Amino acid sequence: MTELDDIDGLAAEYVLGTLTREERVAVTERRIAERPLDRAIAAWERRLGPLVETVAPVAPSANLYNKIRAQIGLSQHVVSLKAREQKLARRAARWRNAFVGVSAIAASLVGILGYRENFERKDARQYVAVLDTGSNMTGFLLTLDTGTNMAVITAVNPPKQSNKTYQVWMVSDKMSGPKSLGMVDRPGEMKKMPMQSGPEMDLFMNASFAVSLEPLGGSPTGSPTGPVLFTGKLVQATP
Repeated sequence: MTELDDIDGLAAEYVLGTLTREERVAVTERRIAERPLDRAIAAWERRLGPLVETVAPVAPSANLYNKIRAQIGLSQHVVSLKAREQKLARRAARWRNAFVGVSAIAASLVGILGYRENFERKDARQYVAVLDTGSNMTGFLLTLDTGTNMAVITAVNPPKQSNKTYQVWMVSDKMSGPKSLGMVDRPGEMKKMPMQSGPEMDLFMNASFAVSLEPLGGSPTGSPTGPVLFTGKLVQATP
């Protein structure tokens, strides 16, 4: 893998929001001084920006702010409105240049996770699986929205392969063998899968997922025949 591949993969994770807080701060500082990294991040922001058009605006509930404050241990009167505005203004001035395109990042995450009118439904949950190599390379994202019963596989940054294809599999000890979820190859390519509530959904949410490298057209046997390069499990992304 070349240095450019590493930079592009890191940029993709930065835009998708899969880095930890510490990693994101480090990348933000690096992009100011490293032109290749800054260009890669900007390219991913442009690539995922069109997802904004697919997402309907969602107005937050009137008491959402107070809920957030309560969850992080702050009462409604600890910080005055004026002090909060001043603090936000200072922070915005400090990070304005480093976070160019942040709105595109946030909107892309909203599009990928399927936040629509189901955000306020108590029975709606969003889950995400980061399918990676076990180190620092994310190849695919798998998201599930129980409000729309829709799962989506997105190719984030899989390395280009000649005369090969990436095939996604679901694995569970409750099945006789791996189940193919289809093939996804190009960065930004998405595959949508409608789900059924009940046993099918329960099985899906508790399964493991893997991506193998197969011949063009997919595995000829119905099971992985090539190396398994990416793995992951669903975790809850919203309360």
